[in-house]
Amino acid sequence: MKVLVIGGAGMVGSNVVPHLARRHTVRVLDPRPLDLDGVESVTGDARSPGDVAAALEGIDGVVHMAAAIPRLGTYEPVVNHLAFEVNVASPHLAMSLASTAGARSFVHVSTMSVFGDYATRPIDPAGVPDSAEVYGLTKRLGEQVVAALSSSLGLAACSLRLIFPTPDADWPLWRSPEGHPPREMTMRDGSGRQIPALAAADLAAAMDRALEWPGPWRPFTVTADVSGVSVAADDTQAVLGWRPRQVLAD
Repeated sequence: MKVLVIGGAGMVGSNVVPHLARRHTVRVLDPRPLDLDGVESVTGDARSPGDVAAALEGIDGVVHMAAAIPRLGTYEPVVNHLAFEVNVASPHLAMSLASTAGARSFVHVSTMSVFGDYATRPIDPAGVPDSAEVYGLTKRLGEQVVAALSSSLGLAACSLRLIFPTPDADWPLWRSPEGHPPREMTMRDGSGRQIPALAAADLAAAMDRALEWPGPWRPFTVTADVSGVSVAADDTQAVLGWRPRQVLAD
């Protein structure tokens, strides 16, 4: 499959793309160039209709992982405005143009932060997302955009709710998108229970399966937390045909 990864040159994307490129012909659209053998790097903006339309030429499937992540608990008008542009408006733009360009699948990269108290208590993935923080709010609005357009455009789509994606070399620790030293993630309830990060290879495998998802739209919980520390088990593994290989022993 010819796959366009929108936002594929960031910390998460640059670690996932090499795995995707082993199974697909990959093109990356990002403001930053990505120098990887066998991967076409296109410099452009996920918010630009011209850049996105040009990058979609000849593409079969799209992985939209562009994201703007404001700092938790702060109100920064400029950064928050960017989050709405990138996390909500750019999936709308990409899906609309992807349908016109003849793409047959769309994978939206979301987050378990769509639940406001994620990592404070175990979350039921079947619950209704409720985050009011800008990042979680814009990601859940992005999910609604993708769901609505998938139905109206007849474009197969799903959203992958990730839990702490990290470079393979750092697993089971989590390295933030800003590139700070990797650290152990634990529940915020005082229990100290570790939430294992999601290795890039496992994330790429989930994306690979998601590119074949025929619809209708639905979210999938993509996590290495198979013990249910932070999120209850759902049907993702059975329905998507994917399970993480890098998991912590009970």
